[in-house]
Amino acid sequence: MQVNWGAAPEPGWQVLDLAGADTTGLTSARRWAGAKLASLAEAHRVDALIVVGELLENAHVHATGPQQLRIHLAHGPCEVIVAVADVGTGEPRLRVPGRSGGRGLLLVDELALAWGVSHHDDGKVVWARLACE
Repeated sequence: MQVNWGAAPEPGWQVLDLAGADTTGLTSARRWAGAKLASLAEAHRVDALIVVGELLENAHVHATGPQQLRIHLAHGPCEVIVAVADVGTGEPRLRVPGRSGGRGLLLVDELALAWGVSHHDDGKVVWARLACE
């Protein structure tokens, strides 16, 4: 599964522009995501927000920061897709945890049904798909 990342938002996606956001902006983005996912059962909302936080943090640490956060909530079956765009060219990868980190994508991998990266001319999108109720 690839998450399309065109110039115009696709139907059903909630989009938050984050270009130039600092760590305060990332906190606001997490709150925004929590509000968008308020209809989910608490356990599923918490899982989705952990994934949101990890993808935002990775874009902040390993790229020049997130450019956009997109969330898609579908029903029947219930699923959440979280996608974070950045202008970095690096490839996210699972790694052995150590003092300098390495736990974030392990959490995403554990919580998500699937996750991946889609490269584009202007950067990449890291996405994760989660089940919900």
